[in-house]
Amino acid sequence: MIIPVLVLFLCFSILFLNDKQDQSYKKKKPILFLTIVILTFIAAFRPEDMADRENYLDFWNDWGGERFEIGFTFLSELIRKISDSFYWFLFFFAFFSITLKINAICKLTTLIWGSIILYLSNIFILHDMIQMRCAIASGFLLHAVYYIGTRNLKKFLLVSLFAMLFHYSAIIVLPLWFLNIHKPHKYFYIGLIFISYILGGIIPIETIIGYIPIEGIQNLWDMYETTVDSEINIFNAMQLGRTLIVIYLLLTIDRISLYNPFAILLVQIYAISVIALVLLSSVPVVAFRVSELYQIVEIAIVPMAIYSIKENTFVKRMAVVLVATAFLLMNIFYVGILK
Repeated sequence: MIIPVLVLFLCFSILFLNDKQDQSYKKKKPILFLTIVILTFIAAFRPEDMADRENYLDFWNDWGGERFEIGFTFLSELIRKISDSFYWFLFFFAFFSITLKINAICKLTTLIWGSIILYLSNIFILHDMIQMRCAIASGFLLHAVYYIGTRNLKKFLLVSLFAMLFHYSAIIVLPLWFLNIHKPHKYFYIGLIFISYILGGIIPIETIIGYIPIEGIQNLWDMYETTVDSEINIFNAMQLGRTLIVIYLLLTIDRISLYNPFAILLVQIYAISVIALVLLSSVPVVAFRVSELYQIVEIAIVPMAIYSIKENTFVKRMAVVLVATAFLLMNIFYVGILK
């Protein structure tokens, strides 16, 4: 699956580098629809040894269905009434999650090609090809971010509910409503990033949560603590790279926000994703889930870095392509999740 992803990545990189003027998604609809179809086929026909595929195959064969959320289980039963093919099951959910994210990208930014190369470099591989339920939840989360920016509480709550029906951890989207969409508080978040690295190593988060006198929280936390997962290196190359990108975006957000009304909100959520991975690192499964869900905004905010430089030059667009390339190469050669 490396070859088709690399080909698409190259094609959209060329489109982004040559897209001199931002255009509305309406002029790009044919390419976007074709992209959704191609990505759906790639995700549906993923390698048989890819992570989590066996779990979903067991689920489709009526094993352990109670493990999954209500929305996912309900839709799966509807799909089964149409066809009992496992590939139809994979195809449907891939099409659903990819369409959600492409549609949200078009709502949040005019830098569509730039967002797609960021999407291909990480989120598509991690979510749509592996974590199917999280892929749908993160798609709804992106729409929730849009409704936070437009201050539409009813639609925000509705899409947040949909996200939770596919992944219970999507409940973390609710506090985002209270973020300030007009003031970035950039030095506050930069300070939090540095403080998180200090507290993450000195005060394990489970020590703090252990004092919360709510039985439900304690039971959920006990379950996560006993979940087997690898340790997190909070100084790994991808995490440090994101930290530097977030700091740069925060320092230049005043200019970036002149070009996009969602930029301030997006950069705050991106900063929270970096901070969450560090603060929750003592319980890896929680750290990854929280950070990865918030991290979905990366595909919209990172390309906006081109607005931080006055002239719309080839060089600054190339910088975004290089960042996406670095993420893609790390997923292929370092993380090893794309074969």
